[in-house]
Amino acid sequence: MGGKDTDGSDREPGPVDPEDIGPAGAVIAVAFTGSVIAFVGFALLVLLGDVGFVLVAIGLLVVFASPAAYFRYRQLYG
Repeated sequence: MGGKDTDGSDREPGPVDPEDIGPAGAVIAVAFTGSVIAFVGFALLVLLGDVGFVLVAIGLLVVFASPAAYFRYRQLYG
């Protein structure tokens, strides 16, 4: 059903080990997770008020902290 790989085969991707992701991939995953938390919080803001606001704040904190953590990682382990 899916498309073909660049070599013409139609393979399913295998498992991904944590060392294959690397720090940049981890930053993307964490920032995406933070944005999902923020969007859920924004949706709940209408229904639950303060609980939604807290989730928005936590999500935005995660979104903005993940690149800062990556830059700190690069500075330390460059």
